[in-house]
Amino acid sequence: MVSYLFVAGLALTIWASAAMGASAQLICSYEQLREDWLTQQRVRGVASGGLAPTLEEDALGGCDGVKDGRWGFHTDAEPNPWWQVDLGEPTPIARIDVYNRADGAAERAARILCWLSDDGQTWREVYRHNGQVFYGYTDGKPLRIALGGEVARYVRLGLEGTSYLHLDEVEVYRPGDGAPNVALGKVATQSSLSQWSAKHYRTLGDPLTPDALADLVRRGLLLADDLAARGVDVSAARGELQAVAEAVRGLPDDTAYADREALLLRTRAATRSLALANPLLDFDDLLFAKRVPGSFSHMSDQNYGWWSRPGGGLFVLEGFRTDTPQLRCLTEGFAPGTFANPDLSYDGTRVLFAYCRHYADLAAKPDKLDKASIPEDAFYHVYEVGIDGSGLRQLTTGRYDDFDARYLPNGEIVFLSTRRGQFLQCGLESAMATLTAPFPDSFVRCGGDAYRPVSVYTLHVMDADGQRTRAISPFENFEWTPSVAADGRVLYARWDYVDRSNMPYMGLWATTPDGTEPVAVYGNFTPSPHCVFEARPVPGSRKLMFTASAHHCVTGGSVVLLDPARGVDGTEPMVRLTPEVCFPEAEGWPNTYFANPYPLSEEYYLAAWSHVPLVGQGGLQPPNAMGLYLADAFGNLDLLYRDPGISS
Repeated sequence: MVSYLFVAGLALTIWASAAMGASAQLICSYEQLREDWLTQQRVRGVASGGLAPTLEEDALGGCDGVKDGRWGFHTDAEPNPWWQVDLGEPTPIARIDVYNRADGAAERAARILCWLSDDGQTWREVYRHNGQVFYGYTDGKPLRIALGGEVARYVRLGLEGTSYLHLDEVEVYRPGDGAPNVALGKVATQSSLSQWSAKHYRTLGDPLTPDALADLVRRGLLLADDLAARGVDVSAARGELQAVAEAVRGLPDDTAYADREALLLRTRAATRSLALANPLLDFDDLLFAKRVPGSFSHMSDQNYGWWSRPGGGLFVLEGFRTDTPQLRCLTEGFAPGTFANPDLSYDGTRVLFAYCRHYADLAAKPDKLDKASIPEDAFYHVYEVGIDGSGLRQLTTGRYDDFDARYLPNGEIVFLSTRRGQFLQCGLESAMATLTAPFPDSFVRCGGDAYRPVSVYTLHVMDADGQRTRAISPFENFEWTPSVAADGRVLYARWDYVDRSNMPYMGLWATTPDGTEPVAVYGNFTPSPHCVFEARPVPGSRKLMFTASAHHCVTGGSVVLLDPARGVDGTEPMVRLTPEVCFPEAEGWPNTYFANPYPLSEEYYLAAWSHVPLVGQGGLQPPNAMGLYLADAFGNLDLLYRDPGISS
């Protein structure tokens, strides 16, 4: 099935096809693109520049239209904390709906008070809650404060005594059936900021303002200029974007939403036609994994098999720019489990990946230190399969987690493993011993117990056939996300947790493939971002691209272009390619996030993108947050594939 969106002489093909036999699945329909464009416009906001949020920016999270069960704003612990919104004019108020955070500490709002004001100076109390804990997002039962049409311009919510104040969302309604939420996107403020405060953006209230549309056109024209310099004929798309720009310049304030949406769709269609014409897309297929994030949200725990959630597999999206793309699964026949971190061989014929089988009762097991009681296939192991689906083989065994395998230029395979264990001398002899016995793991310094063992994993190497497994790192703490640099060295992140704060020092390191000459590349004394994960070399450049990730969360955050020649620490070597996404946890918690950046150049990259916020430790990531996108340094983001049921 093929449908077309005609835009001022531009025929943009929006395609769909059947995939995986009898299971018909739209690869990318026009309705899916339209929904994605509108969602991006609503949630991506504007550039943050990485600065700390203001009171108003954090407070806007309480009336930005995002209800997800997490806090929308967060004051510090202080006497009598409060949050308020300015409705802009005296307004009759029928009711106020208050959505509490549902991911913990909901009881703090059980004694919440509400005040109204005409001038923002003199306040009158109109409600005092009775101490009963309420939620909203998770149970569909927000706290409903009935006011019967009382008139006020300002609404304030707060607590008496010393406490934090944090709510998910506050909605204010005029009298009348179907009346809109008049607090949405309005100016808000609060009594203080906390370490969990974050930037929120007014474009969330009205995503189709003339300024927002003009910014979209500007990004598209920047893309057109860059592609023109690369020899692409951009005349049709550029003409369309210039026509939209002219229409936006004369847009009346009272323009109907449908007319503004039409300008958005014209802009995004023209920009997409440019993006898919990029000569750097000189390949036909995309290799990727579908997976549900694990049930414990932490940079370390995300790599343990006992936290897995079932679903997904390894896939190839064939002909992703054509009218008839096909989705092909490489892992049919596997028991339900988690598939992760594929890597393509240098000749394009074989794929490495990690897999663990899901056992429904394993996450709740109180004693995970008893390895003999845990099935061996519940641990992650490294597998290899041909790109045509043939020749499947398992390369690692034992009751250890093995993952993040990468092909080395010399034919060997580097990977991460917990099998370094408690050996004082680790190398070939100790690693080979793990093939026949479940030795105890080594554990992190700062936490964990039998229910949540936090087992250290470090760099290992094996032959192409899975033999001669050996540790190449004697490091006493974690290492993450290896890749191969342009000079053949192994890039990886390392937790340099030695005689200092445990939180923010997951910097970037490099070593030779035999483990000699480890050297700090960037961030060993840089506290923000917390984690320099998923670093990859940029083709034809000395620069690297990485994900600025959080400590108490799964991998995800802002995409950064790094120039190590400009320094080994601080902000000078970094360029934020996604400035609308703050560095998670170090600067707050972003509304959206990226992961798995795969650079095509300094300006273009493939990535996974989530339209919903990261969920920190103690919460559960949604199963379907992420899709596959083509992104650029101008701020354009074009959907390539999204499964509505599971992350890619």
